[in-house]
Amino acid sequence: MVGAAANSVYSPFRFSGVVVQSWPYPHLEAADFLEADIADSLLTWLAREPEWQPRKLAGYAGYSDISLQAGDLPPQLDFLLAPHSLSYLRICMAQIFQMDPEGYVRVTAHRLLAGSSLRAHCDVSPLRFTHRLIVQLNRGWTRGNGGLLCLFDGESSAKRRRHQKVIMPVHRSAFGFEISDRSFHAVTRVISGERYTLSYTFYPPSGKQV
Repeated sequence: MVGAAANSVYSPFRFSGVVVQSWPYPHLEAADFLEADIADSLLTWLAREPEWQPRKLAGYAGYSDISLQAGDLPPQLDFLLAPHSLSYLRICMAQIFQMDPEGYVRVTAHRLLAGSSLRAHCDVSPLRFTHRLIVQLNRGWTRGNGGLLCLFDGESSAKRRRHQKVIMPVHRSAFGFEISDRSFHAVTRVISGERYTLSYTFYPPSGKQV
């Protein structure tokens, strides 16, 4: 069972319901991944407190993020960054993907405003992170809000929309994946509302910590 190696440690993350898929590239999906009260508290804080940092990149208009390791989380949510929580996540991810259970984990939150979208990209970077786990924080979100996560089969191209998997950013759900030159994904335009995610990025033991 996924997470059995760390089941003696309290965690708000629920790996028991994870579904692992190989198409269009290795990834996991899970509903009700984060405990409801924690997800709601985090979403409330994200919507009113942080000083978001806009990213002025082509194809990322309206996108901003914030590092949660800068000491700004309210005390009742600090365990999301606690060493035992990050270790638990690494162990569980290592049981699903071919990754080292040791190494650095960077924790960030992302926001997309109405009218924003993310162009197709694969997350490959010189910084050498290898996997990413995304937790959706979008209470009451429907298809009418837009902001759908699209996974593409192969390279980003004019044909990609004929070979894609679409995932709703349902509140408390999770999406995790192995980063490679195949892991193309995008987010469709947010029609209404603000779209939030909690992101855990996994580095190998020798990976750069930023």
